[in-house]
Amino acid sequence: MGLKNSMPADEPIIDFYIETLKRLAPTAQWCAAGIGPAQLTINEWSISKGGHTRTGLEDNVRLDHDRLAPSNAALVTRGVGLCNKYERPVARWQQAHEILELRKVAL
Repeated sequence: MGLKNSMPADEPIIDFYIETLKRLAPTAQWCAAGIGPAQLTINEWSISKGGHTRTGLEDNVRLDHDRLAPSNAALVTRGVGLCNKYERPVARWQQAHEILELRKVAL
């Protein structure tokens, strides 16, 4: 959401999608992704509404309007702060694999 020529970062739109998903697939896990300037807003909406979120330099290179993110870790730390704000646990990578029901692949 929030990228030119894509779905706008509009809260009523995300609310519509969440309600539709709850109706069609009530046990499904969901995630919302904001690109560029919309990333923080979409991260907050997603976390506050019970979904998961993604973050990282591949979607956004800024911490805010005036500062470039020095690393992915800085963006992840910002996301952890949102999780704490909404009392949502932060999954470690092993837990994320379980939540997403990813199967192990032999190398």
